[in-house]
Amino acid sequence: MKALKALTTTFIGIGSVLASLPAQAELAPQAVINAVYTGIQHIHGYQATPRLIWGVAHGSRGGCGPLYSSQYCKRNHTVYITTRDIRMAYQYGDAALAYIVGHEYAHAMQTAYGFQPNVTPISELQADCLAGVYLGLIPNIALDKRDILEIATLAHRIGDYQWGNKHHHGTPEQRVRAVVQGMQGAVKGGGVRVCRVRRV
Repeated sequence: MKALKALTTTFIGIGSVLASLPAQAELAPQAVINAVYTGIQHIHGYQATPRLIWGVAHGSRGGCGPLYSSQYCKRNHTVYITTRDIRMAYQYGDAALAYIVGHEYAHAMQTAYGFQPNVTPISELQADCLAGVYLGLIPNIALDKRDILEIATLAHRIGDYQWGNKHHHGTPEQRVRAVVQGMQGAVKGGGVRVCRVRRV
């Protein structure tokens, strides 16, 4: 947890730059999803906008098979947000849901613009980074310190240590660090460029 606290402290420092307003009441899921979706479309100039289906029941069938978590489906260019993930996000707050939506939208943009890395953990961490950029740049959303903490805490929770598993999304620390990188890129003017994967 020391690593999370250190990263979150960095993250909260960004929050004071992003918004000067005090914490607001939690927004309803539909308001959060609509605001994030509209904002990211604005960032991308309304290009390659994926279809959105939210409130999907756990285990329902989507365009790419059963849905056990929120996902972007390449086959039908659709983002699915599950009710289970909405409930999980609201254990932390509405900003945590915004992070989930931003992450799945990022996968759609990785596909549409052809820059998605072939290695699963790297592509997932890049999507986390892009979600951070989006949430920092969206003109109709202001994040305060509490929002930043919600995002960082959820990112930490959904990290995993399943190295070698095709569903490995990155460790808790890596996921928090990736979102931090994106948020810092938004604040410093680097935008989505900060999320490019460097070849070594």
